[in-house]
Amino acid sequence: MKTITYYPTMFHTNPFAHKWSDIYSLSENNAKDVVLQNAMVGEKGISEMVVNITAFTAIDENGKEHRIKDFPQGNLVNLKGTHSGLFIKTNSAPELNPGTYTTFRFYLGRSANTFIFKDRSEMEVSGLEYIDFEIQNGLYIDGGDKKPVIMRFDFEPFTLASYFNPIRNLFKKQKSASRNLTECLSS
Repeated sequence: MKTITYYPTMFHTNPFAHKWSDIYSLSENNAKDVVLQNAMVGEKGISEMVVNITAFTAIDENGKEHRIKDFPQGNLVNLKGTHSGLFIKTNSAPELNPGTYTTFRFYLGRSANTFIFKDRSEMEVSGLEYIDFEIQNGLYIDGGDKKPVIMRFDFEPFTLASYFNPIRNLFKKQKSASRNLTECLSS
């Protein structure tokens, strides 16, 4: 008797994706794709940000600010660069008036904000009220086109040497903390 391999799941469709309109609305093709840049990010060599966002706004070409969403308790978001292949997509089309928008502004909470640099070192950030990201080539919103927005961040990629930091830290000579403490107390 011959054994025949049978794969029953090969012929079944996904039970949760039964409406093609739902599949299309969740796809990247049904969204406006924008690249966000910030001069400070490029100067400092930031590769990732973990920020506590309290509000999200858009600034039009005339400099007028339009509030998109408030997060009263804050919303902890990990922003990664285009080099990682990750992005943020809004759940629905932002409620904005027709026009051209040049900047997205993220208002930050007082705590839980961290910048991760290209060498994988981290820095806690406090006292920064907001971060502005310029929209490359602008974002044009017309009255009839209601699409979500995909935000890709132009951050620096991690350096190759940063992948070896954990191994390098194993071989670093650990300084004795008690000796430094006694030296501080004796002076």
